[in-house]
Amino acid sequence: MNIVQVLSQFEVTGAETFAAALADEQIAQGHNVFIISDNFFTPTKATIIQHPIGKRDIAQRLKNVLFLRKFIRDHKIDVVHAHSRAASWVCFFATRGGTVPLVSSIHYRQHLHFSSKLFSVYGEKRVAVCKSIYTHLNHELQYPMDTLALVHNGINLKKWEFRPRQVPKRDKKIVSYVGRLTGFKGDTLLILIEQVFPRVFDRIKNVEFHIYGFSTPDNPVVKAIEKVNQRYGRDFIVVKGFSNDVETVYRTSDLIIGSGRVAMEALACGSPVVSIGESNAIGIISEQTKDEALRTNFGDLDKRQPIDIENSVSSIISGLESPEKISAEWGRAFVEEHFDITTVARQIAAVYTEAAAKKKKINEIPILFYNGVTANEGNEKTITISEFEQQMEFLNKKKFTPLNFTDLHAIASFRQHLPQKPVILTFIGNEENITSTIPLLKRYGFTGVFFVQSNALPSEQFMQQVIATGCEIGSSSVTGRKMNLLSDEELRREIVESKQVIEQSIGRSIISFAYPHDYVNEKVKKMVADAGYLFGVCVDEGRRNIWIDLLKIRRIQIFHGASQFSFWKKTSGRYLWYKSVY
Repeated sequence: MNIVQVLSQFEVTGAETFAAALADEQIAQGHNVFIISDNFFTPTKATIIQHPIGKRDIAQRLKNVLFLRKFIRDHKIDVVHAHSRAASWVCFFATRGGTVPLVSSIHYRQHLHFSSKLFSVYGEKRVAVCKSIYTHLNHELQYPMDTLALVHNGINLKKWEFRPRQVPKRDKKIVSYVGRLTGFKGDTLLILIEQVFPRVFDRIKNVEFHIYGFSTPDNPVVKAIEKVNQRYGRDFIVVKGFSNDVETVYRTSDLIIGSGRVAMEALACGSPVVSIGESNAIGIISEQTKDEALRTNFGDLDKRQPIDIENSVSSIISGLESPEKISAEWGRAFVEEHFDITTVARQIAAVYTEAAAKKKKINEIPILFYNGVTANEGNEKTITISEFEQQMEFLNKKKFTPLNFTDLHAIASFRQHLPQKPVILTFIGNEENITSTIPLLKRYGFTGVFFVQSNALPSEQFMQQVIATGCEIGSSSVTGRKMNLLSDEELRREIVESKQVIEQSIGRSIISFAYPHDYVNEKVKKMVADAGYLFGVCVDEGRRNIWIDLLKIRRIQIFHGASQFSFWKKTSGRYLWYKSVY
């Protein structure tokens, strides 16, 4: 797909470094990415277009809207991703009236005023970079939950490789602060310089604090350092300025003080981190503090509160005097689990898909489930061939477009457009259903998905008949047993072995799984994902908006004796809303 990320950058921030990492990962996945910003300092493979997005006078804003609208049209952009309020404002008006969705990553807490609650410029989906921001958007700005997503900023772990720590032998202990020296971060740094660093120096006389970040001679930080050093008669706080080799800083310092992406990068390298951010001081990042670090983006994005001086002092002293208590391996694993840009990019892609569907007002796709179709008399869950033909005739007359899960994956990956009236037909994959439905599917130009158990596969002739007509085969486990009654080992066998057996039988990949008896929880979903399935389907479980969770898709069961009006409701794209499914 063609993606444009829009920022209003005047200096390097976490939003910029994240945008660069995300763009490079998206390009590696085969997408085309453009970045439009006032300035952009971080190296990236994306195409950079400089434009004064951050200039807020009304004349320039209007020019920006017209410029971006033309850019979207000329470059056939599929999704617009903004990273600041100024950028979102321009993007919002540039995408109105069209079909291109706007996604905004919210990297900072928003000002709470009437217009923010009344009118949002953040588009179809707003991505909170941590739980604190998510709660802020939902509770304080009252943004509905279906407009929100929680996706942490990520870093490229290939760039920040883990290595055993090899701090150079020296008489000094080096504590490096890495971050901006302006704004709220600058305010926090002033407190550290004036109240925290001196108390650490009183305890550890061979400590030296290095300050890394862009600075000017008139910066209050520089003047504060001069005063403290003069008071102590020794330059134990040193301004190092901006560094193009921050990795070496991470690897050669005894301790890193940082928040946001600095904490992620340093932990990934294996360095110990004391997190003191714009909003609060978390202390040494460890198993005990990880939840607070995740919730607040390492102390940057919670409600601002006075910096805990005592905690800050004790954390730095502990990190210097007892480094063996800080596990570098744990820090790396923590970052890999939560901030790997490859995983983050997949999560962002899912948000893009949901935003595109939301823009087209297609949140609910009718995914119909046929338990049985028979040439004999029907019963509650088994309809007759005559009923099935009437329903296929209805779908054909109303110009529905049949999809399977391969199509849905292509749509989710922006390789295929979502039709205006989609429908997915799913069946239990036994020989009677195949015999009863395939001729009619073929006659009316429809396809379906047949879910089979690997210990009861239809004959090869039937399986090839399904494939030959363009239908798809999915798994419904090995034996169809209730998954809440199985051990972890039995669950893996049901999920993994069934996929392997079916794939070997038909010679193609299986990407969808039907949960036996509708039982699914987070553990089962993870096993299904780990086995390589892209979709999981239920009947009475799942959300109305399928894009929220593609491993827990809710199907609509078709019953014997259903009237045409009932079938119309179930295919209307509003049925689950009508049934009050959230």
